[in-house]
Amino acid sequence: REAESIASQLSAFQELIEEGKVRYVGLSNETAFGVCEFCRIAKENSLPKVVSIQNSYSLLHREFESSLAEACAPSNYNVPLLAYSPLAGGALSGKYDVEGEFPEGARFTLFPSYMKRFQESLSMKAVRQYVRIANKHGLSPAQLALAFARSRWFNLSTIIGATTMQQLEENIAAFELDLSPDVMNDINDVYKEFRDPPLS
Repeated sequence: REAESIASQLSAFQELIEEGKVRYVGLSNETAFGVCEFCRIAKENSLPKVVSIQNSYSLLHREFESSLAEACAPSNYNVPLLAYSPLAGGALSGKYDVEGEFPEGARFTLFPSYMKRFQESLSMKAVRQYVRIANKHGLSPAQLALAFARSRWFNLSTIIGATTMQQLEENIAAFELDLSPDVMNDINDVYKEFRDPPLS
């Protein structure tokens, strides 16, 4: 089936906005080229401007930092990120710190095919390094991961999920943390060794 053109998609959203059914238009899982095209076509045809992009972003998946961050920057198309999966499907929650073992009742145990890219050995090696950094600096692994996502200049908001009230409270508390230069240096050292392991 032939895909709908960007112009026709934006025209349909224009109608929905005029009907009061939609307020704003955002993208999800889009590429840098796609962002540029949506923004260019909207401007040239007086169609609704894209106001956000929802893409995966975490310590394990920092692909957004390259061409997407450039295209979405305030000085360019000004399309801020709404980061989803900042805990990499739970991989960065701290539950999976034991090599080769997933705890009973955890998501990766219950659903072995769920976000398989974060369960691979290279991703898990990076996870163990990030857990070590969190412990070293008196943080929980989830707090480290969420505070990192929050600290990025291109990230407007971080989408979180929690199974228990304790997890929710821990996640919310992470947004009050500012990571020190020492923590950031440790994170960057791991990133140099494990650059986007789910994509490797």
